[in-house]
Amino acid sequence: MTYITLKNSIDNSQLSLLLKLLDSWKIEAEVTEDCKAEKKNILNLFSKTRGMWKDYDIDGDRLRNEAWGISEQREK
Repeated sequence: MTYITLKNSIDNSQLSLLLKLLDSWKIEAEVTEDCKAEKKNILNLFSKTRGMWKDYDIDGDRLRNEAWGISEQREK
C-alpha cells in the first residue's frame, strides 16, 4: 500500500478532480482527514497567548456579561 500525504488543505473540487484522475488510471483511493493536525495547530496558537493577560485583572463572569450585554452581574 502506498500513502500520499497532502501538506496543505484543498477544497472539495480539487479533491474530486484528484480522485477522478486516480480513478481514470484504475487506482483505488480512499480519503481520510487527520484531525490531529488541526488540534495541534490550535494548541500551538493557544500556547503563544499564554501569559498575555497576566498583568490584567480579568474575570470570566464579567467578560461573559459584557459580551452578552448584561449590565449587572447576577448574584449567585
